[in-house]
Amino acid sequence: MTLPQDGAVTQDHPLAIGDTITCLRQGLRVVTTATRGEAAQESIVDMREQYYHAALVGLGVALWDRYDTEGVHFLCTVEGVPVASMRSTQDSVRLGEAAHDFPDLAARLPERTNDFLYLSRQLVVPRFRKIGLAALLTNCAALWWRSRSTLDYLVASTREPATDGARRSGVTVLAGPTHLGPRQTPVFLIGGDLAVIADNTGALLEHHGWVADPSGQR
Repeated sequence: MTLPQDGAVTQDHPLAIGDTITCLRQGLRVVTTATRGEAAQESIVDMREQYYHAALVGLGVALWDRYDTEGVHFLCTVEGVPVASMRSTQDSVRLGEAAHDFPDLAARLPERTNDFLYLSRQLVVPRFRKIGLAALLTNCAALWWRSRSTLDYLVASTREPATDGARRSGVTVLAGPTHLGPRQTPVFLIGGDLAVIADNTGALLEHHGWVADPSGQR
């Protein structure tokens, strides 16, 4: 599956927002949109408050923080209702949430890796879990950033590093667990080659019956 390439890329605003892809699986129609700022905040905060609040409290972070404000979010909707989301940012070994949470980050990454795509705050509402939306979010983010940046490495934080989907997508455990927040929540850092992850998650989606609907792209 591929994302549409019609987003304008300019020097003043290099990250085109509003790209949308529609995917189908067994009669389910999921629209995934690249969004940011106020356009993303209301839908994502509502979802987090309902389904992710306890986890965020345990991590000691707000429902919406400065990394959210700076990031590009991938938001899945079904019939206009938000059902999944994930945050993406261009981070470095010195700046960003990963560097803050993992002080030895540079030593954990491939040699000469400085900037990377960082994925976090992945959320799928319970009713729509175990059908591949995590892979869909990751695939959309990987393809979108590959088309709009020179980044070639992906890093993500997770509380469950050893899932089958994670292994099949091509990531490995880089660090962890580190224990964050008032509840000392264990968090792992995973990562891998961005192109490999884009290809592998695309193959996973096809294997599980997901197809892109060209008529739904804009």
